[in-house]
Amino acid sequence: MARILYFSTLAERVGETMEEIRLPPGIEDLHGLLKLLRMRGEEWPVYLVDDRIQATVNRNFVELDAKINNQDEIGLMLTRR
Repeated sequence: MARILYFSTLAERVGETMEEIRLPPGIEDLHGLLKLLRMRGEEWPVYLVDDRIQATVNRNFVELDAKINNQDEIGLMLTRR
């Protein structure tokens, strides 16, 4: 299962600091993960806007087209744009 960590303001806004999820088939990059998370509704689509998110995969900063899998630790935080 992929571990998703939410940092700082993003954690406050979505009410989560960490969760583990099994990525469904077809979710292969961070763009897909963000789309999946936005489908939760409420605060999720408001704050998980692609151009406002900085991400890490296994503690390395990456672009949102970075590939992900169920063994990854993914960090998400808001940028100041």
